[in-house]
Amino acid sequence: MRISRAMMSSSFLKSLPFFALCLLGCSSTFAGPASLLAPAAPPDDGPFAKGALELSLSGGFLYSPICATKGRPIFAYGQGDLSLGWMLSDPAPLLGWNALRGNWEALANVFGAGVTRGPSGFLGGGRALLRYNFVQPGSKWVPFFQVGAGVLGDTVYEDHTQRLIGSGFEFTLVADAGLRYCFTPRWAAVLLADFEHISNANTASRNLGVNAVGGTVGVSWFF
Repeated sequence: MRISRAMMSSSFLKSLPFFALCLLGCSSTFAGPASLLAPAAPPDDGPFAKGALELSLSGGFLYSPICATKGRPIFAYGQGDLSLGWMLSDPAPLLGWNALRGNWEALANVFGAGVTRGPSGFLGGGRALLRYNFVQPGSKWVPFFQVGAGVLGDTVYEDHTQRLIGSGFEFTLVADAGLRYCFTPRWAAVLLADFEHISNANTASRNLGVNAVGGTVGVSWFF
């Protein structure tokens, strides 16, 4: 039996939707594994990417003594800080732990303080600090810890009734734990818990030293 060309054309046209669906299914099947093998886009770490800068302004209050209290009178002071940070690395897992993912930051800091209780006077100086930021992708909360050392000048040593600070040139060590809240990609509120040691390393006859703890609040701008 002969099949007319018209009938063949009609059958072919009717089968086109079926072939189209088959092709679509095949393309989806082959595209699936390829998409799974494609590398995921890296997280956007924004202000914590390597080379980014952070300018911070903060102020707080510190109180001494908190350890080795023998012979140490109360010494309390308000302090203001200006810091410039430079991100040394991109965020990455620390020791292979994603929970400790973060980056390293170097900071230069200048500060000034006025005594509010104890021997009167002023202190001012500068420090170098190293900070580790705990950076999780997409999180606005960024905890950190930092340690640092520096030098300061003061007028407290002029009061010879006290033995805490015996020189116009002193050394300072700090260890802080902090938390940022990044409320925009460029701005963050900052809260720190501070420990600070001040002494002259026995380069003067008076050197009981200061061991103080306190809190600081501030704001950071990333650029």
